[in-house]
Amino acid sequence: MKQQTRFLLLTITFSIITFNGYSQDLLDAVKSNSKLVAELKDTYRAFHINNIIVEQKEMINIVQDDASEPETKKLLGGYIKACDSLKNFQFNDAVLNEHIRKFLASTVQSYQFAQRNGFGSAEFKKDSEKYEKVKSDYLDYLYTTYSTGHFVNLTEETYYKANNKNNYFKSGDYQTYKSLKATNLKEALALLEKISAQTTDFQEYAVYQIEAADQYVKQPDGLNDDAYEIAISKYKAILEQNKYSIYLFEAWLKWRLVSQQHVYGLSKTSDIPNNQYDKMREKVALTILDYITKNDKDEMAINEFLLMATHDIVKRFGKYPYGNQNTVEYHQTFD
Repeated sequence: MKQQTRFLLLTITFSIITFNGYSQDLLDAVKSNSKLVAELKDTYRAFHINNIIVEQKEMINIVQDDASEPETKKLLGGYIKACDSLKNFQFNDAVLNEHIRKFLASTVQSYQFAQRNGFGSAEFKKDSEKYEKVKSDYLDYLYTTYSTGHFVNLTEETYYKANNKNNYFKSGDYQTYKSLKATNLKEALALLEKISAQTTDFQEYAVYQIEAADQYVKQPDGLNDDAYEIAISKYKAILEQNKYSIYLFEAWLKWRLVSQQHVYGLSKTSDIPNNQYDKMREKVALTILDYITKNDKDEMAINEFLLMATHDIVKRFGKYPYGNQNTVEYHQTFD
């Protein structure tokens, strides 16, 4: 455990040394004067900033007992620079902008107190109460002002009806696939690949590819030795098409879940490349936002964007005590 933590600390230190700061995200590539688009950009960026700070806090939590004083100071110095660079993000909502400004300033001050006197100092502990109040005010405003209900009026029934994949399994051969997969999964998946290759509709293509990838995850025995890698590549291929579908969030989430579970690891000290996951999140959010500029009444698309914007990073600490939190979501999704 201690050796893993040391390796993780070295990885973090290297990433801090090579850190060039955060700049405005890809979403500004979407040009629009729409109030809706402006609010969606603000929502995405506000949650993104919170996710960055959450990950910093988790990394501090995991390394502080094993790190030397110089290592801790270097780590916190890097995080202070990161917080300062987050001020580059621009917000249309002046109130939200002020909350974020205070949140970042309070985070920097907290790190400075820890640098100066340590996490156990009275100064740091006293400041922590103020910090939690600033953070709470920020998140309360964010969740209240930019709730899903602010943007859409989707009922649960309407959502699940629209999201039902049976709406998009158009090929007559799909029923053959369903029958065949109970007796010969390999042959069934070969048929599904043929079906998928024949469709010109991206929504239909996406549901076939997700179905195939899901089978590689759920029933890897008897399939290829690299079943999980095949699944990961299928989810990722959907995302890299840069085309809109109501299943982009599902494909992104499953890509992240399977990657973390079977490539990077299950423990609290495993490598968790949230930066990599979030770069893909940003690309997908850009695709959805671009679609929304041309279809601003499409509530499923707006909801899809909000799912991408607000979903938590992979956390190391949470209700599941035996490893990182990816494991919980992985089993909730695939079991």
